[in-house]
Amino acid sequence: MIPEIARFGKWLRRRSPHATTPIHYVNDLELFFAWASKPPSAITIQDVDAYVEHCQAHGHATATINRRLAALRSFYHFLAVESEAAPANPVLPKRHFVRQGRRLPRDVQDADLARLFAGITDVRDRAMFLLMLRCGLRVGEVRNLELGDLYLQPAPGSLPRLWLHGKGDAQRVAYLSPQARRALLDWLAVRPASDDPAVFLNRFGARLTVTGIQARLAGYCDQAGLWITCHQLRHTFARHLVEAGVPVTSLQRLLGHARVRTTEAYLHVSDRQVQADYEAAMAQVSQRLVLEGGDR
Repeated sequence: MIPEIARFGKWLRRRSPHATTPIHYVNDLELFFAWASKPPSAITIQDVDAYVEHCQAHGHATATINRRLAALRSFYHFLAVESEAAPANPVLPKRHFVRQGRRLPRDVQDADLARLFAGITDVRDRAMFLLMLRCGLRVGEVRNLELGDLYLQPAPGSLPRLWLHGKGDAQRVAYLSPQARRALLDWLAVRPASDDPAVFLNRFGARLTVTGIQARLAGYCDQAGLWITCHQLRHTFARHLVEAGVPVTSLQRLLGHARVRTTEAYLHVSDRQVQADYEAAMAQVSQRLVLEGGDR
């Protein structure tokens, strides 16, 4: 690894010890400099142009390209903080970042969820994935969850809850549904003793990694003949709440979104009022205009 990248990773971990950003950014930087075959001091604006074109030619998603550019820009910002003789930042936002239209969150159909969870018999894994589906946890929040973050026996009138270290190391409270609480208690009853305070441990008694959790889900998906990501379970949690009529401001707090605009995307996925308006309008249109030869 390039020494500057190693120092950058340590710097990120000091600033946000619970975040997964250091892992992703370091990996993105290693990919970039392996492609460029140049030291950081030799990278030019034109190199970044070429890298964006390279990523697009290989079918990388716009969000992935922009994250790699953000990692590279943050890396050169770190170098400037570290030394006055640092090279100029070669990433220019208005020139390099790729414009991205609004993308709606992709949830999972309930029938597919039933197929998936029918095959998850491992007590630990069932608890992890139910926390995503029933409480809206991100995979990194599941990984970071510690025993001291659990409030499973609250005072009368209060719900059992989790104290989470969320995105950007922001803290929030997540409430436990009865199903998720039962699954979590089942796991805690058999969780092996360990010096690691993490709730979810691997077979060596150490904290699971994000990659390890994702790999477990991928294995269950393979058995069920599906492809579902951890984040899609969180998206489905949000859809279920929208369908249950939860106000967008409450949904925002439950998901831990900094801006309500982010949360509003879920209203477009499943808006019962819009569906009802469309259904009523089509009933009127069909009465006025009957098209021969088609479905009635």
